[in-house]
Amino acid sequence: MRIPTPARALALALALAGALILFANRHTPDESRLLGALLLATALAALLTRETPARRRVLEALAVLLLVLAGGEWAVRRESQKSQDAYAGRVIQFVDDPVLRYHWKPDTSCGEGTTNDRGMLDVPRQTEKPPGTLRIACLGDSVGGDCTLPRDNACAALERVLREARDGRPTEVLNFSVSGYNTLQEARTLEVRALPFSPDAVVVLYVVNDPYPELAISHHLPGHFKFQHLLWSATRFAAARLFPGHIDPLGGLLQGFYDDPRSWNGVVVAGFDRIQAVATAHAMPVVVAVFPLFLPDALPEHRLIGPKVTQEAERHGFIGLDLATTAYRDEPLDALLKPSRDMIHPNAHAHQLAAETIAKALLARHPELRAR
Repeated sequence: MRIPTPARALALALALAGALILFANRHTPDESRLLGALLLATALAALLTRETPARRRVLEALAVLLLVLAGGEWAVRRESQKSQDAYAGRVIQFVDDPVLRYHWKPDTSCGEGTTNDRGMLDVPRQTEKPPGTLRIACLGDSVGGDCTLPRDNACAALERVLREARDGRPTEVLNFSVSGYNTLQEARTLEVRALPFSPDAVVVLYVVNDPYPELAISHHLPGHFKFQHLLWSATRFAAARLFPGHIDPLGGLLQGFYDDPRSWNGVVVAGFDRIQAVATAHAMPVVVAVFPLFLPDALPEHRLIGPKVTQEAERHGFIGLDLATTAYRDEPLDALLKPSRDMIHPNAHAHQLAAETIAKALLARHPELRAR
């Protein structure tokens, strides 16, 4: 039996690596599929052709690339896990509820704010509703639970706007938003955490990544290979800035959420079903306010998200608001962005506009809330 040359052995190893990467992509393909195809095709070509110095150099370059990616993968996963563990130990606490999974820790510093004794990014609240008070349960994820805007998020701003619209009558908008929550977790929050406070209405701050069924508590990096995902993401973001409106900086990730029944039906529709059941049983109006991606030129597939969600909200009997057209249509993008230009988490002005739009829609549909 002939012992393979070093170059042929390297080609066999690269072919095996490529095949394994393609196998990992068989059900949920991501950008690593291209790497797997490249490795397999190049390695097979090397095995089927005559060995030359040029071919050996190509194989060696691919092997170095694979080793660099493997080292980066190890480092990214290690640092991400360390950061996640530190975040979880400092800010959140896990619970036995299989849907809720976790929530904020009580009396804990969170960015520029502090959670209250109920584990809410909010001022102190009592369970029993004071007489004559209009009380709104505000549900959301890291947009409502933005620790850099503890008293300037949409929930806090909505309390001020509604109080003024009610001529100073007692008004409370309780912020139950928790970073990383999806629609199903928000529905569960209404069932087990918000309902004991006897809210008169519900506001859902819907964000475009809310359908994701397994959104990590922090440092979420999708895909099979996290380091490669970071490299691809950096490239896409750079290209999207150079060619706004032509390149999706998220690489189709969002569209996948809305096309996959596991996320759309299993998370969003199922979450709306549960919110509807609670709202119907307690005669509570529900507003679903959809925050857009804050990009200079939204792609067509991104612009379709707001109408799709608001249509589903209206089908459930809710008030659906696509904030891209109802709150931000005439606002320049720079007026809505933080200095970091975060495309998901807007600034205080954007939250204020959202609150004003929510209050106007809620009171127009339910004028009895003005004097409740």
